[in-house]
Amino acid sequence: MKRKHFRNLVAMVCCLMVLSTTVFAAKISEARASAQISAYYIEVTTDSGRINVEFSVTGTDIVDKLGCESIYVYARQDSRWRLVEAWVEDDEGMSVSDHFVHSNVIFCNGTAGVEYKVVATIFSENSLGRDTRSETTYVTGE
Repeated sequence: MKRKHFRNLVAMVCCLMVLSTTVFAAKISEARASAQISAYYIEVTTDSGRINVEFSVTGTDIVDKLGCESIYVYARQDSRWRLVEAWVEDDEGMSVSDHFVHSNVIFCNGTAGVEYKVVATIFSENSLGRDTRSETTYVTGE
């Protein structure tokens, strides 16, 4: 009787390991964004009087151009979002040409207690075309 329970327990552990490995493999394949983007991250944080938008994008190889395509910062005003700052890819520090990776932090003034919405879009461009990934983050000024 104990042997049967032990075999069932071992079979259950094996099934769980196979399922977790499958889920892990699926997450890794999602991490590779496209034929142009190997990896990226976008993080928005706040500190006293400031909103910090940190980004990094890695191409699949040296690409024609990569970086942050745009950053839009909106402040909540009553029940609407009002654009307060904007950067585009040709602004200083936003993108580079003929590189493999680009990262930077863009700073924006923030007011304590005000709710902000930040929409950041990274991109990579090579002979296969251009690909982008966007993230929207909500923060409150400090």
